[in-house]
Amino acid sequence: MNLRLMGLGTGGVVLAATLGACGSVQQDAQCVVARAVSDGSTGSFAATYTLKPGQDATASCSQHKPGKVGLQKYFSQDPNAKDTVAIRTEPVGTLMADSDVVLDPDAPSQPNSVGELTTDAPGPDNFCEVPTLTPTRLVARTPALDLTYAWSNLRIYNTPDVPGTQFVADLRYTENDCTAEYTVKGIWPVVSCWKEVELDTDADGDGKKDKVKVPDEPKCDPDPDPENGRLRGSGINPSFPVKCDPDALICVLTGEVPSVP
Repeated sequence: MNLRLMGLGTGGVVLAATLGACGSVQQDAQCVVARAVSDGSTGSFAATYTLKPGQDATASCSQHKPGKVGLQKYFSQDPNAKDTVAIRTEPVGTLMADSDVVLDPDAPSQPNSVGELTTDAPGPDNFCEVPTLTPTRLVARTPALDLTYAWSNLRIYNTPDVPGTQFVADLRYTENDCTAEYTVKGIWPVVSCWKEVELDTDADGDGKKDKVKVPDEPKCDPDPDPENGRLRGSGINPSFPVKCDPDALICVLTGEVPSVP
């Protein structure tokens, strides 16, 4: 089974499921997972990490910021086996692509976490569940780094209005000798929400004023605003309560999963 995940950038996205042609026969509900186009230019889910009670909020592993998470469903070639879902986080993808990072050849990298869907169709609560996943593991010699993402209880919300575009999961994250537990929530698609602001400084002395990126909240608005130069909305489901995260500069969910009308 090929477990190559998509690139984790921003841009246009498509659903993993293909809608059937119009007709009189209604297909049974299936577990689908919104995903990115695998051309390296598009994003997946915008995820937030909330520390679980009892964690040391000052620890280095407790500082996980919002970011992009790739999810992808794989259909089993064996009719007797279950379909699977794979997860890869943006930090892991970045480290794998960094030419300055020297991976430890004696500790084979496992960049994806993979687990089986319990059913082919959403349950009575409209969730598709992946209770157990293999851990993501990345060990580098330069810089000295040992990362483990132990995911569990992945639940992907599936309805006609929210076709696999929200998920929630538990995460036990280990960075070298530090471990923290999180609840992770994600929405599809990833939408950038920043603008450049010019400063009255010229730090490098090149004669040009410095520029910084700052949050631009209107870019998370699902409705277009032609008068202010936004000919399109964000592309985010209008029922999702979102905000522009000031660190990641992407639109993230502020409510619970599911967030529906």
